[in-house]
Amino acid sequence: MAAAITVLGGGITGLSTAWYLAQRLPSTVAVRLIEGTSHLGGWMRTDKRQANGMQFIAERGPRTLRSGSSREASAVLELVDDLNLQSQVVTASKFSAAARNRYIYYNGELNCMPSGLGSLVTGLPPAVKCLPRGIWQDLTKAKNTPTDASDESIHEFISRRFGKDVDDNLASAVMHGIYAADTKTLSARALLYPFWLADRTGKHGVIRGLRRVAKLSRARNARFAVREAEEQLAVSRRRSANPEFWDAMDEASMYSFRDGIQTLSDGLAVRLRSYSNVELVTGQPATEARIGPTDCAEIVLADGRVVRSQHVVNTLPLHCIRKLFEKSSSNALLDETPYASVAVANVVYGKKDITPVDGFGYLVPRASAASSKALGTVFDSCTLPAQDGGAELSRLTVMLGGARFNELFGSPASASKKALEDAAVETLRSHLGLRSTPIDVDVSIGEQCIPSYTVGYIDRLKAMHRWVHGQLGGRMSVVGAAYGGPAVPQCIIHARDLVHHHLRLDALDKPQNVTGLEEIISGFD
Repeated sequence: MAAAITVLGGGITGLSTAWYLAQRLPSTVAVRLIEGTSHLGGWMRTDKRQANGMQFIAERGPRTLRSGSSREASAVLELVDDLNLQSQVVTASKFSAAARNRYIYYNGELNCMPSGLGSLVTGLPPAVKCLPRGIWQDLTKAKNTPTDASDESIHEFISRRFGKDVDDNLASAVMHGIYAADTKTLSARALLYPFWLADRTGKHGVIRGLRRVAKLSRARNARFAVREAEEQLAVSRRRSANPEFWDAMDEASMYSFRDGIQTLSDGLAVRLRSYSNVELVTGQPATEARIGPTDCAEIVLADGRVVRSQHVVNTLPLHCIRKLFEKSSSNALLDETPYASVAVANVVYGKKDITPVDGFGYLVPRASAASSKALGTVFDSCTLPAQDGGAELSRLTVMLGGARFNELFGSPASASKKALEDAAVETLRSHLGLRSTPIDVDVSIGEQCIPSYTVGYIDRLKAMHRWVHGQLGGRMSVVGAAYGGPAVPQCIIHARDLVHHHLRLDALDKPQNVTGLEEIISGFD
């Protein structure tokens, strides 16, 4: 059979994987991307709406991307550069209110988070006053690391070293914003690894142990020195070729696109379709994965079609992967990572500058959860006003549900849109004092949209590595939000690393025996 690679899943991870494969492979090797829905881009989805004679966008999932010099941020910027999307980028500068001001809703008020040492002079807001006490507690408290477990929840870890208030007021809010999950279930080892390691390996608490952990991290990362030097050289060449774009991004804290973040996934899809050896199959869910009679990987589609290839890159969520192997070797591991469901309510008011404060938005911690159904709110028009095109409006996004979705709204599959809309409007009335009637309210439900890295995640990831290694005769790799981080830049960089540094694209006739998890797991050794 002709050489081919199959990519399962058409979200940002799958599209990025297909893009990097198309860049690296000769035109004689087919790249087939299989997406079960009609939409490419996964949770990256921007709708265009109108009300009162004005047009505006509504983001259904992620809405901004971080600028910066990290590998992840650079990978996304390089992708924007490759797709010639520079002219469509809109930014929030490092000195904007959105970059400087982020809030926590605590004790019925918006508390601005410290953005520098100056905050110590002007005074800390009530939500943050627990932090200096927590740091002092860690510095003075005897080592109390549990010896009977390889992991613990973020809540247990922070409460043990810094005090319960630091988690209830601060950490729980941050994790609501990233994972829409509860710190009482999230893994400290996975999500706070440097702090967890400092506690486990040090003798005098977390803060004092961080210096030693930093040295260990530098020593561990030395093996990637050549790769990082090559990547930095590549970015330098891009800067020389297009200094205007890269200089502008140096001044940006975050960015998106004038017509919304779906511009990125749409740009990938358009460019991929221009390759003669790339096929994007949509509206056809994969139903089974198996080894064929000639030792090739076979993916069976809903219409009965069988797609054969030498290797499969699986970017599907874990609960979807389980269904592919139900007839052969499904594993309980695939059910052990829960996914949070989030309702995204886009609320638009027919007036500019209606929020009582300027900034990116606010998050709701556990300390305020009893009186709120929201995880947090983003001030979209304040963050990226260029997306409004000068219209007399204010866009806000309220995130609802998360770990408490079923408790608050029932099953995501049957939750009342009206109840969610009412909850969003009431949140803005209660938290921000917005009493005028919105000109548009629209809710979308992301059912099982964010993987939760719960206690024991690292051990499960290592077990997952062993399981994947044995599937399809060593002809399957995995990459995506369930491994190593759910953010868009993390998904893109892991896709690039898999294609650029791990798969042997010149030897597709042989089993690759590359799971895609090798480098991620090594970071926790």
